Amino acid sequence: MKRKNKVVIPERWKTSDKQIKKMQLAFEFEDLVEKQLKQDALDNGISASSQLRKILNLHYESPLKPRLSVTLSVEDREILAQRYAVKATDRAYIRLGISREIETYYHTLNNQ
Repeated sequence: MKRKNKVVIPERWKTSDKQIKKMQLAFEFEDLVEKQLKQDALDNGISASSQLRKILNLHYESPLKPRLSVTLSVEDREILAQRYAVKATDRAYIRLGISREIETYYHTLNNQ
């Protein structure tokens, strides 16, 4: 008598079942379409992929706290540290300096 072996999935893997079944597709649109899609996403306060889902009438989630990021090299940190009169290793003050500089830039730009 043959006995079928049943594979037992560990509990910690069961939460990834849905992720395994997902399919990711990448698209290349003509420049006009891509720019408009990105602008619409920006106007709606969502990501470009969420904008695609919105157009397709699929469920999408708005970001909880949208944020921008930048990668800084050692040289970049040294330049900014000198500009803001802080240590190059002081992430918090470099982040604060960048935030203030960017906000000042856009406030000045909008008041011209």
